[in-house]
Amino acid sequence: MLLLSGGALAACATPSAGRDAGGPPSSLSVRELTIVDEHGQPRLRLGAPLPSPKGLERAVKAYGIQFMDPSGHEIGGLAMLDAINFRGLCFDSEEGYEAMCMSLMKGKPNITFRHDWKERIVIGVEENGAASVVLHDAQGNPHLRLEVSKDGQTRVEGVTPAPASR
Repeated sequence: MLLLSGGALAACATPSAGRDAGGPPSSLSVRELTIVDEHGQPRLRLGAPLPSPKGLERAVKAYGIQFMDPSGHEIGGLAMLDAINFRGLCFDSEEGYEAMCMSLMKGKPNITFRHDWKERIVIGVEENGAASVVLHDAQGNPHLRLEVSKDGQTRVEGVTPAPASR
């Protein structure tokens, strides 16, 4: 099996430089490389572009590394989405949404935590250079925003009022 997969890889691969004195190729060019587990199940894929996750269609092309669970469903990845200027490392929930992402979005650092498909915590640097932390309720509505501007001004806004008494 290993010999067959190695032969298939060699047939699809293009060495871009010669071999070093009988050793392995010094460079290998492929569009996709899939690493399988001991059962032959794909678990890690490097691709340019990456295929869409099972049962979903990507809105834009992704280039990078795709992590998959034992049944072949995407559970995260390290990807570049050139069309939207996104570079990120994300991990998906069991339901399929991106639960945690650490990224550069249009050159600005951002960390997002989601629960039940809704944003709950977002930490990042805004377009104006301000550092911010935004906390959302279970419906994804922002309730508290902490911000420090690039010149050191602090701001707290949107503190949720106390619940009405019964």
